[in-house]
Amino acid sequence: MSDIEETLEETPPEVLRAFLARELATDRDLERRFHSFLDTSDLDVYELRDEIESKYGYQSAPNFTTYEDRAASYIEKGRYRDAATIYRAMFEAMHDHLHEFDPHRGGFEHDETFQDAIANYATAIREANLQHEEKREYIEYCFDQWFDEHEEGGFPQYFREALWELCTTKDDYRYWQTLLGDRLDERLDPDRLYGEKYDADTETWHRGDLTTHADEDELLDGFTETAWLRGYVELLDRIDEQAELGAILNRHYPASRHLCLRYARLLAEEGEREAAITVAEYGTEAFSGSDTIGLREFLVDQYEETDADAFRDTMIGLFVERTDWLYYERLQAETPDDEWEHAVNTIVDRLDSRWDADTIIEIYLREDRIEDAFETVTNARDLDLFEAYIDQLGAHNPAEYFDAYRREIKKAAADASRRKYYRQVAEHLQTIQTLGRDRRFENLVSFLRDEYSNRPAFLDKLEKAGI
Repeated sequence: MSDIEETLEETPPEVLRAFLARELATDRDLERRFHSFLDTSDLDVYELRDEIESKYGYQSAPNFTTYEDRAASYIEKGRYRDAATIYRAMFEAMHDHLHEFDPHRGGFEHDETFQDAIANYATAIREANLQHEEKREYIEYCFDQWFDEHEEGGFPQYFREALWELCTTKDDYRYWQTLLGDRLDERLDPDRLYGEKYDADTETWHRGDLTTHADEDELLDGFTETAWLRGYVELLDRIDEQAELGAILNRHYPASRHLCLRYARLLAEEGEREAAITVAEYGTEAFSGSDTIGLREFLVDQYEETDADAFRDTMIGLFVERTDWLYYERLQAETPDDEWEHAVNTIVDRLDSRWDADTIIEIYLREDRIEDAFETVTNARDLDLFEAYIDQLGAHNPAEYFDAYRREIKKAAADASRRKYYRQVAEHLQTIQTLGRDRRFENLVSFLRDEYSNRPAFLDKLEKAGI
């Protein structure tokens, strides 16, 4: 028996009661935890759900504020499980009505209330500070919802987030892993899940030839199974089950970019860089677009010390796709000075001069290639670009800049048909005059006034702009 237990055994009940009453009266947090300890939830979730269901009408939803306020009052009193019961009744009742509401007529608000109820359910149970054995029923409930929602094409992400909120200890994670492992065994043949590479007796695994991709029938059947397996991998990571993690990733890394990246990282952590690169390169070929950003960033780290050409090519590709200047700066830092101009030209060539003109101009300005930047602006024929770079490039060749800018202003004036566009033309006239309010500018304004003298609204905008 501990010292505390001996002291409690020796202290008269009335003394303990008086002490507890005094402390509870002065410590609000202790009072909440005391109520939580005693809370067993006497609310019936099914009755509450039926009550909420009965309040739905044609394209009208119940007033959930009443239930939210009630749950908040329970939380204030430390009755977290009662609050969780209310939130569960809310989202269960709402689930079948989510499709009934027009997003433009309160539908978004209804959907947000549904999401919030799931999140608040998980938060309430977490704040109850339950022991693992008490928490298991809530973990299992959210797990069932997560699993079922995947099968029904519903909202699994909300229950997945709820599970991560609920689970706080290794026991919690292991219980979730057990639930998911059992379901995976039902859906996936053990040979498909582990294959012959996993030795259960020694808890070791073997990778085999990573250049040989999985056969068609070894891949997971679809998004749902892939999502379950990804969740399983995340749980194995959380509880540090490296042997099983390696076995599953080795067997199924081709199924998704997430599994592919996690396997590549695992291999790299174990010092098997060549194998890690092979896996990541497979992922960049098997998947596409922004899905492979993580894989390509991983490869950049591996290539940096092993393959300068692959490093530069991958970094260029990332920058062209994402226009993230951190990629550009890292590429510059790792490229020899005598090769940098070629790298810059390669980037510019890969960019689309029609849609990426602003990025190309920024590159030229960074590289102090003013003539190239000037040419890009004047060739782009984009009023916004003329306006954006007039301070940086206008002085380089004011006459040519003015002429090019003037041509675009004339075109914009010819196409203008409403006050909004008249105002834009007036604003660009204000900008171009910063190059000098000289005869050329006065001639431009005179031309516009004469050409569009039949547009009083346009002339009014010029007057208000002081032109």
